[in-house]
Amino acid sequence: MHKIIILLFVSISILIPVTAIASSQILNPYQAVVETSLSHRVKALRLFEALEGKEVLSGADLDALHHLTLNQLSLKDEIAAFIEENQHLVEDAGVYTEKERMELVMISLSALLLRYDNYLISYINYENNTKLRQFLNDPDSAYDIPANTLSDMTNIYNDINHRTDVQDMIDFYNENIQAYENVDENFFLYLKMMIDQSPSYIHGFKNDTEYALGNLNSSYTSTLDLGEDALTLAVNELSKTLGNTAGLVETRKGKLYDDADVAAHMRSVIKAGDILLEKTPFRLTDKLIPGHWGHAAVYIGTADELKDLDIWDHPVVIPFQEDILNNKLIDEALRDDVQLNTIEHFLNVDDVAIMHDRSESEEEKAERIILALRQLGKEYDFNFDIETSVKIVCSELIYVTSIMTDWATEELVGINTISPDNVAVKSIEDITVFDITLLYHDGEEVTSDKKVEMQRLIEEAEEEEE
Repeated sequence: MHKIIILLFVSISILIPVTAIASSQILNPYQAVVETSLSHRVKALRLFEALEGKEVLSGADLDALHHLTLNQLSLKDEIAAFIEENQHLVEDAGVYTEKERMELVMISLSALLLRYDNYLISYINYENNTKLRQFLNDPDSAYDIPANTLSDMTNIYNDINHRTDVQDMIDFYNENIQAYENVDENFFLYLKMMIDQSPSYIHGFKNDTEYALGNLNSSYTSTLDLGEDALTLAVNELSKTLGNTAGLVETRKGKLYDDADVAAHMRSVIKAGDILLEKTPFRLTDKLIPGHWGHAAVYIGTADELKDLDIWDHPVVIPFQEDILNNKLIDEALRDDVQLNTIEHFLNVDDVAIMHDRSESEEEKAERIILALRQLGKEYDFNFDIETSVKIVCSELIYVTSIMTDWATEELVGINTISPDNVAVKSIEDITVFDITLLYHDGEEVTSDKKVEMQRLIEEAEEEEE
């Protein structure tokens, strides 16, 4: 099979599933840059895997490479600004309290590590491929792309002075972070998770050998020829905490991860068209999301179910028949795009719930599934705006497909959005419409009244945020 690229997140986020973000925090400029950068990272990895063995690049391939470069350029200055704005605070607290100083330094450090990790995880692949490296270093006036875009990234990555700066910040962080171990603020925890799960942070910057070709890159490049079955092991060589999908920062695996009994139980309960909710408190993205639930998705159903609904041979379904036959049955908006994934992929979680709409007809269900499949391939909407159609966020997938339901929404800074908890609350409010057919919390199945437990989880999350 083709060579496999390490798909880290910092989700580093890559298995991420990459979940929806909706709260007053969603417009935090730094978090928006981070999430967009992680999305670009995943796309860069996917593109390299698709192109690395091609003898001749098509026009579409060249266009995709140009847009890869434009993605990098679009965030280059913003990431640099976050690095430079507070980097000096390592030496002098200035007008800030020690807590404020620590948080600002963490922003600069995490931005530095983000830049290094982006190169290590995705762009170094292009540097090591002669054809792709030469193309990405060529200027193109049609796209307003300057010369040496990739070389500039490589030079920054290898610059000893830059590595000295980041090591100074890491030393400051390591010497002071224990004083804040009881801080329970989401943004602070978000920054801490970004830093702690960065492969560049884990390996350090004290080695004087050339960085890209030395200790850190050696463990990475040695994985390029590994098969798919070794992907997780390859990722673990770099960091035991990383997932296998290039964007998710996760401190551990979910409590339901790789549990065959839970997967089998879920298959016995779930039905075509059901809504899925999940909670991943161990992931970076969870720190961005208000409420209890962090992600929502739609279960498309098996081939037999789609045949029973008389839509297996529908023109919208036909392009995805192979994926469906390979058990990719969950339609979800992740950081890189809207895609189909398996139940096993989805179950890297602590909590999961299934909502079943028992009010809709078979015809309505079929139409909703077709509408969900029409969303596949759309980009993730980092503005979380439900009134746009070009891009989409995970809970918006429910909003735009379950069109007969009156979903609650929120207005944030002039943008109308919907959170996973806005979806979940319907299972409590509309008891004549939605059943909760399965609920796991903290890795354990809830066998008591599921609606009562759902209400408790939502209310406790609301109280914590007040």
